[in-house]
Amino acid sequence: MIPLIFHFAYFRGKTNWIWRDFHTVCLQTCKGRAGPEKIVVHYDRDGEGSDWDAARDIPGIEWRQVTPASTINGYPVKDQRLWCDIYRLDTLDSEGGFFCDLDFIFLKSFEEIRRTVAVIGTQCIQKKKLNIAVLGSVPGSAFIQAFKAEYAKWTPDQEKHTWTYANTVPWELSLKYPVTVLKRNAFYPVTWSNKSFWNGEEFSFEHSFAVHLWEHLHPELCVPQLMETCLGDTIQAVCEPKPTVTVLAGRSISFD
Repeated sequence: MIPLIFHFAYFRGKTNWIWRDFHTVCLQTCKGRAGPEKIVVHYDRDGEGSDWDAARDIPGIEWRQVTPASTINGYPVKDQRLWCDIYRLDTLDSEGGFFCDLDFIFLKSFEEIRRTVAVIGTQCIQKKKLNIAVLGSVPGSAFIQAFKAEYAKWTPDQEKHTWTYANTVPWELSLKYPVTVLKRNAFYPVTWSNKSFWNGEEFSFEHSFAVHLWEHLHPELCVPQLMETCLGDTIQAVCEPKPTVTVLAGRSISFD
């Protein structure tokens, strides 16, 4: 059974990746909806600003400062997504849990999908692509270890194939090693090309555990924009809970 530990990575490297308000909401919805026993944010250096401060003020989250390797097989790697993905696999191999990107809105408990040794979501069945933006496993999973072995073959001329390792390689491994492959709507109900969601139209998330927001396609993404989508009520319910009202002898007492 996969531990209900939720891992996130904020690795800035030499970039100025800014911690945004929706990253904070990601953690808040994970804590409020996904049913975590533990949340860990792995980071290499502090963020700045009020959004970072708001995230650090969320109680019950472990902030683990680390120095991830910026090389693969001894070769320096420019694309930090690659060495972040290796860190993801190493963490799952040793600790287990769910390793997630920071651009998700969590909708419901992961309890029913933890009853396996490894789990991954489908991005596109026609193109035979899975996606590791959410990847879960028990410690020592054969699927995760086989995934790590693929990176042991990596050479610098493959750096341009970042998405092959994130999408195609896990698809091929899923045919050989024990892993539960969930349908696209589990984590990726909003596709890359979808416009109706961002225009505020209604969208069904009945079978979704979380919604991926494709941050790299929406560099200006912010919480006010998300509040205009059909996820607005969910975000507000988790991040701005209504005060508790107690009625005593005809008198209402509100606790903020």
